[in-house]
Amino acid sequence: MCCHCPREADALLQFKAEIENYTDNALVGWTTGNRSTYCSWTRVICNDELHVISLNFSGLKMIGRLGPSLGKLEYLEDLDLSHNFLFSELPVEWGRLQRLQTLNVHDNFLYGSIPEELGLLSDLEVLDLGSNKMIGPIPKSIANCTKLRYLDFSRNILMGPIPREYGQLVNLEYLKFLTNSLTGSIPSELGNLTKIKSLDLGMNALEGEFPVELASLSELNCLNLGTNFLNGSFLTVESTSWSQLERLFIDGNNFSGGFPRAVTAMTALRRFYMFNNEFTGGLPENLGQLANFREFSFRSNQLDGELPDSLNNCTQLTMLDAASNRLTGTLDPLRNLSLLSDMNLGSSYRSKSITYENLRGHISDLFFNSFTGTLTDDVILQWPLLQHLYLDTDAFTGLIPKAMGNLSHLKDLLLNDNDFRGPIPAELGKLSNLTILFLQNNELSGPIPTSLADLKSIQQINLSNNSLTGGIPPEFGGLVSLTYLRLHVNALTGGIPPELGQLQNMVYLILNSNNLKGTIPASLANCSSLINIRLSNNELTGTVTQIDFLQLRSLESFSVNGNQLVGGFPVSVYSCTSLKLLDLSSNGFSGELPDNYEYSQPVLRDLRVLGLSSNKFGGSVPGWIWKLPELQVLDLSHNLFTGVWPTNLSGLEGFSRLEASPDDAWVSSSVNNNDNLTQVEGAGRKLFDEISIDAKGSRLVYEYVLTTLISIDLSYNLLSGRLPYALGALRGLTYLNLAHNNFSGEIPQVFGDLLGLESLDLSANYHTGKIPAMLTTISSLGYLNLSYNFLEGEIPTANAFSTRYDISSFKPGNDQLCGAPLETTCVVQNSNASVSSATLGAPWSELQDGTFWRAFEIGTAIGVVIVLGTLSTIPFTRRWLLHPQNSARRFKEAGPRGPAGAYEVRHTHVLLLLGL
Repeated sequence: MCCHCPREADALLQFKAEIENYTDNALVGWTTGNRSTYCSWTRVICNDELHVISLNFSGLKMIGRLGPSLGKLEYLEDLDLSHNFLFSELPVEWGRLQRLQTLNVHDNFLYGSIPEELGLLSDLEVLDLGSNKMIGPIPKSIANCTKLRYLDFSRNILMGPIPREYGQLVNLEYLKFLTNSLTGSIPSELGNLTKIKSLDLGMNALEGEFPVELASLSELNCLNLGTNFLNGSFLTVESTSWSQLERLFIDGNNFSGGFPRAVTAMTALRRFYMFNNEFTGGLPENLGQLANFREFSFRSNQLDGELPDSLNNCTQLTMLDAASNRLTGTLDPLRNLSLLSDMNLGSSYRSKSITYENLRGHISDLFFNSFTGTLTDDVILQWPLLQHLYLDTDAFTGLIPKAMGNLSHLKDLLLNDNDFRGPIPAELGKLSNLTILFLQNNELSGPIPTSLADLKSIQQINLSNNSLTGGIPPEFGGLVSLTYLRLHVNALTGGIPPELGQLQNMVYLILNSNNLKGTIPASLANCSSLINIRLSNNELTGTVTQIDFLQLRSLESFSVNGNQLVGGFPVSVYSCTSLKLLDLSSNGFSGELPDNYEYSQPVLRDLRVLGLSSNKFGGSVPGWIWKLPELQVLDLSHNLFTGVWPTNLSGLEGFSRLEASPDDAWVSSSVNNNDNLTQVEGAGRKLFDEISIDAKGSRLVYEYVLTTLISIDLSYNLLSGRLPYALGALRGLTYLNLAHNNFSGEIPQVFGDLLGLESLDLSANYHTGKIPAMLTTISSLGYLNLSYNFLEGEIPTANAFSTRYDISSFKPGNDQLCGAPLETTCVVQNSNASVSSATLGAPWSELQDGTFWRAFEIGTAIGVVIVLGTLSTIPFTRRWLLHPQNSARRFKEAGPRGPAGAYEVRHTHVLLLLGL
């Protein structure tokens, strides 16, 4: 027995004491009772002198800490603690293990800085600290471990520069600093590592130019510089010594200039990723020399010209991503690439954070290619192994080749945003592995092939924005994996098949802007996963009350505007607690809106948009509408609502915010259905929809994307009473339209608190008094309409208010207004008149004191006597007052519900009061 043996056994037992858990009963036999036989303990290897030389605890799921005890095993050569759950710092005592050749603690939870003492391990050949939580700088002392062949510090939180001293590690074959926060430039001294095979510096914050000294590393097999801030030209030399290089990743930097010509001589190259840079110019004609090419991505640069014909020589190519450049020409250079399984020449997918590890299926939206010509059967048949075909946002014309049906491995087919014409080939129904079919934004015509119902793996279908005719195949009800069906903006006819109610995984059902007729099938309520139902702008009839919204608890958007639906408000929609948009506008709905008094909790708390315009709803506006905390668009216009505004609007929290939610908002646009806004559904899902409102004197359409719209439109109703001062608390309002109602009294001064207001329409009401001076403080107010009211006094002049708007903002009506931009000049009044004018401008509540009304009664009596006397003595005056039609003729344009008729009625009432 050696003299050191008891001490080594004790060191092992002390190590075990720090471990709380492990698998495979690995340390069960480690006990003080058999400490004399420690060399037979599991995971322990000793030499002939009974010294511990190797410990392998890899993958035992050990939980615990690393103490200093193993530092006592001075004969230890190999220590492997990788793939466990160890929480601690690296013990500095391990610097005493002078014979250590391998130290592997990869994939744990070790933290703290890397001990400088590791630089004392002069025999070390493998040092793997990767996939931990180590912080701080890379220690320079490691450069003393000149026997190192493998060095891995990847996937930590290391900072600072790469030490230039590491150029001394001339035996190094693998250097991995991937995924840290390293800064500074790449040391030119790394060009001394003549034995290096893999240099992995990706996913850091390195900057500066690529050092030309590294071009002489003749043993290099893999170089990863991806996702840094490197700039300048890559490889300014005409040639390199990289004859053995198989993998080259320079993606996600700021490299510029032309395509690195030296790459074409790297005949062993298999994978080359140069996407997300700023390369310009064309691709080299001799690119076809890379006969071993397997994967090539140059997406999201500024390359132009045509694909070189020599690409046909790269017959081993399986992935080609050329999207988002400025390429032109045809696809003839790809005709011989029969092994292609992933080809992206378009721009449908959008992602700003791409690395070579998650490349497939993602691109950025910088520049679009312009490939032209037609796709022929002969070309398609050259790619029998194709799995992902992205030819979207290009300029292909002609028919979709029937040979597409022979691509039996195809999973994703994106041909959207081209000029394809003619029918959808029925042969596409043979693609049994297809999961995504995007053909939107083309000029396709004819019926939807029923053969598409054979795509049993399909998850997403988008055929929108074409000229398709005929009905929706009822057989689509058998596509049980379908989550996303967009057929909008076509010329489809017939009814909505009840069979669609079998699609229980359906999330999006978008059928708007077609010629669909009939009723909405009640079976849609069986699609319990539905988030968005858009059936607007069709010819649907019947009611919506047959839909059991109780089953649609995930519903966020329900839009049926622009149909011929009738009946009452669907009360069961109150159960859709996730609902964000409800648009029933432009139909024939009628009756009163039911209140939610039977519900113990407030309903529709997430509702952001409520559109009920252009129906026949009547009665008072129910109280629950004024308590929707997230509401930001309320449109009740063109109905028969009566009653007054509530005085308490504190429940409308969404209107009180000065900024809309960053997650959900709206942007103005013309009426369009461009699916470029639409993502392939999945992570980061957003609710895309539309709402139209009356604002700024016209009808605006808003799409649900990321900006701001906060609007109230109650125009063309029978609402009455005074506008409440509580409106001033709705400070987020951008559009307010209360035109063509029976509102009366003065315009509240608190409107001046609506500092974000862009459009205000109070026309065709019975407002009196002066225009509030506070309106002049709203600098954003671009549209103002106060016409057809009974306002008086001088139009305010502060902040260029009187010159900001033209006459149509104040006329017709308002005969007692004066000042610019009107032609009527204001008369300068004496001090007494000024007091009277100030009194008229005061709030209605301030005029309700006894003194005012006593003065009013005396003045009225005197006025009546004077008028009666005048009328009895001047027949001409009496006839003029008895026949006011001519004087009111210019007010008749507003129609029976406008102020023209009201203006005449008021004259009649005055005469009746006078007894004439």
